Amino acid sequence: MNIYKTKNRKTLAYRFTISDKSDKALINLKALIKAHNSKVKRNGYGTALRIRLMARGGKRGQTYSTPHKNATHFDVYVHNR
Repeated sequence: MNIYKTKNRKTLAYRFTISDKSDKALINLKALIKAHNSKVKRNGYGTALRIRLMARGGKRGQTYSTPHKNATHFDVYVHNR
């Protein structure tokens, strides 16, 4: 797994790729984002963040619009809310 790999990507929001939704890196990232968003809400300023999983793989021809149930891996993105 390559964390924060952005080579050949058109977005800076990409963080890493995981093979399933119970990956430790994703769980840790969710905890960090939750703590960050709590701090933003408590302080009343700053930018809240959200995590987006994009399903990849699956059936032939569904490389970029794969339903989560058919995905073989997921790209993890962090966006401003």
